[in-house]
Amino acid sequence: MLQKPWPCLAIACFALLGLPVQAVAQAGVNLPALGESNVDELSVSEERRLGRSVYQELMRAGVVSNDPEVEDYLHAQSWRLLQAALSQGHLVRGAFLQPEEFEFFVVRDRSINAFAIPGGYIGVHTGLIVQSQSESELMSVLAHEIGHVTQRHISRMIGQQRQSSGVMLAAAILAAMAAGSSGDAAAGILSLGQTVAVREQLAFSREAEREADRVGFGLMSQAGFDPAGQARLFERLAQASRLMESDAPSWLRTHPLTQERIGESQSRLGLGRATSAVVDSLEFQWLKARLQAQEDRSVDGQARQRGRLLDALTKSEVGSIDQARLFYALAWLAVEARDFSEAQRSLQRVDELLGRADWRDQRNLLAPLIERLRLRVLLGQGRAREALERADRLPVEWRTAVSWRALQRDRIEFGIEAKESVRALAHAKAYVSAHPKDAEAWRLYGSIAEGLSRRSVAHWAAAERYALLGAIPAAIEQLEAARRAADTDFLSLSQIDARLATLRRQWQAEKPKPNERR
Repeated sequence: MLQKPWPCLAIACFALLGLPVQAVAQAGVNLPALGESNVDELSVSEERRLGRSVYQELMRAGVVSNDPEVEDYLHAQSWRLLQAALSQGHLVRGAFLQPEEFEFFVVRDRSINAFAIPGGYIGVHTGLIVQSQSESELMSVLAHEIGHVTQRHISRMIGQQRQSSGVMLAAAILAAMAAGSSGDAAAGILSLGQTVAVREQLAFSREAEREADRVGFGLMSQAGFDPAGQARLFERLAQASRLMESDAPSWLRTHPLTQERIGESQSRLGLGRATSAVVDSLEFQWLKARLQAQEDRSVDGQARQRGRLLDALTKSEVGSIDQARLFYALAWLAVEARDFSEAQRSLQRVDELLGRADWRDQRNLLAPLIERLRLRVLLGQGRAREALERADRLPVEWRTAVSWRALQRDRIEFGIEAKESVRALAHAKAYVSAHPKDAEAWRLYGSIAEGLSRRSVAHWAAAERYALLGAIPAAIEQLEAARRAADTDFLSLSQIDARLATLRRQWQAEKPKPNERR
């Protein structure tokens, strides 16, 4: 598995800043209390509450990417792994975390990385998706991280070292915030603590990593992915480490990718079922192509990507479906460069290549991905009303597609750009009712309501966004403002009062007591 940044970053920050628990709390890090220090393992509720607080800090720091299409793809494919975890007894209905409680989120970062935090929150860097040579390699990482969660490695570590681990997590959040404002600062913090990270965590990490490898392999086999993806990934990481030697990336220098782990991964293949026929999903291939096109937004980076794609199109062995994927990536690259005429031409080539009878089934599967691109091109061309009308007529059978939620949220933006504020408000209301955990959608909803002078709705939407970010006092303040607004009706007033009561109970339960150690 790839090195998880939080323990390394956390120890590095702690070593650099010398922060006691109280200083971390004063710095604005809003971690919940972890209970008695003589308990060797966090309770499920403690673990979930701590994980939610860490995740909210990452959201506030701008670490979590706003990409519902990729996020829903990760959820859809990881669901297969979670069902395997249930079948194998790593998860049990009614005990510990449930499959529905796992949260997979995207970090827009070019490094090859993934990490788990308490409570089933798993972050995936876009660089990992782009650099994975197969879907099974990517899924082997997620299966490994699920293994860390189901075996409660993080809970045990924190339970055994309540106070120091709380500082570690808090300092990790500070490092994430530093990364949001200054990449150089975060890199400096990381490098200063690497030797400490290796010395203090290597012994535990080897045992935990091997157990997560074993669990992940079993999940991969039952979920229908190629378990050889784990061994192939390990071999590539080991090769990269040998080639780079002392200049290897920090996640290789601090991560215990031993020959023993590589050998164990390879030996398991003799026990697993043959999966040579496993192929990548089209969603993986095409989303990976989009992320590659969006990876480097500099002028030079976009020029390199365009050259790479055009060169790939000249190769004789590239079939029609792969050509269509390359033109899809070229279209997204043009959207990033705001060259919408070029994007339209590339999109036309996608339609032509997939219009052949031989690719009808693939086209039907890829249609939502392609339609989302088409609507973004229309929006860029100043044809927001046309994009809105098309978005209103999306086929209902697309509801299970990984692009559906992204298309529905885009529809809100189309309404705003088309100056159809009333329609946009209705779309936003329906969307947040269906997807109440989408903080960006609540922001859009509140912005539209503000523009229409719907003061009560605007304050309420702001309150829900603050609540998702963990700023409960600010959420309560906004709901109180919504209650006082002149346009609040009787039904809304009763709903606001119920929500206020819920948030006040939550704040009373989570805020630190005056004599409580953090």
